[in-house]
Amino acid sequence: MFDELKTAVSHLREVSSRINVDVIDGKSAAELVRISEEARRVIEGLRTSAIGRVGTTEAWRVGGSKNSAEWVALHTGTPIYEAQAVVILAGQLRHLPQTVEAMSSGKISTAQAVEVARAATAEPHAEERLLNLAKSSTVRTLRDEASRVIAAATDEVERHKRIHKNRCLKTWTGQDGAFNLKALMTVANGALVMAALKPLQDEIFKAARKSGNHETPEAYAADALMALCDAKTASTTKTTRPNVVMNIRVDLGAINRGHSEHGEICEIAGVGPIPVATAKEYLGEAFLKLLIVDGVDIKTVAHMGRHIPAPLRTAIEERDRVCQVPTCDMTTGLEIDHIKPFAEGGAASLENLVRLCKRHHHQKTHDGYRLVKIKPQRLEKPATGARIKTNDSTPPWAWRAPPDTG
Repeated sequence: MFDELKTAVSHLREVSSRINVDVIDGKSAAELVRISEEARRVIEGLRTSAIGRVGTTEAWRVGGSKNSAEWVALHTGTPIYEAQAVVILAGQLRHLPQTVEAMSSGKISTAQAVEVARAATAEPHAEERLLNLAKSSTVRTLRDEASRVIAAATDEVERHKRIHKNRCLKTWTGQDGAFNLKALMTVANGALVMAALKPLQDEIFKAARKSGNHETPEAYAADALMALCDAKTASTTKTTRPNVVMNIRVDLGAINRGHSEHGEICEIAGVGPIPVATAKEYLGEAFLKLLIVDGVDIKTVAHMGRHIPAPLRTAIEERDRVCQVPTCDMTTGLEIDHIKPFAEGGAASLENLVRLCKRHHHQKTHDGYRLVKIKPQRLEKPATGARIKTNDSTPPWAWRAPPDTG
């Protein structure tokens, strides 16, 4: 069995040596990426399973390693933190046969497997649904859903207390001389940090766009942190919380009851789940846009002009937290676009508005690209008064190129 695998690896190495990447065209290069990714996924699935077996058989003890992660780091040439992550994943996969099969067959990447495994470990019944979601969504979307699954499967108050107890902020100077900062805190506190930075980050982004400079959102976030520090240094120290804006999504039943139940949502949009008690606390602590999932139907808000009413804008910002082009994870500098152009009679309504990143907005407006609505697949007929259940793994939009570009 291993002889066959060794032969396959040798053959792969030989074939790879005959491919001159510098002379192939772009289409061939893209195909080579797809083939290489498929091969990588299969090998990583096998490697992860084997690492798990090394752990269960304690084969890592041979040679004097302290633990399985140290053995992996030594024998694979990876940093210890990467080795620790794969050891954790391998341990979780022992109880998740569907995820193992998906990895081994190359259907999901290691990054996707990590998100499925961490959620399915807390709620095993969610494994199949998360695997289906992984087929058609970005890792960011999968990570958000995994966090919701974990939040629903664990005690929200105890989880919040545990995270708060382990809060920390670490700084160090890297080998390249760069200052590094890493923090761990509750989602609520993290949301306060990000809400304080966002106005500054948006201002810096707009100024850079006007000047023709283009840098990463992470670079603008770092600049925003420095601007915030400069502002605090220049002003007197404040003891109250900043007047920030955050979007909290919470089911009406959860906020009335005081805690969420399985399937209900209570989260800070774009950050993560929080206890219902924390959501109630912030009602009086910040300017809060509270979007109650079972509340007013925003679809009834429409305007035939270019102006977008504030409640409608809030709903769109909450719904479209990332660029709505499938696989695009851009969250900074999103622009609201009319699906049916305003010039053609398109209304400013929830159904006709969508948020896109600047690049995709430009492609849709000027280059003939289109967003096509995908009708959700109904999975089961709801009982009277119940919500219609749909296949949430299907993205709401498809991105269509102009006819002449394929």
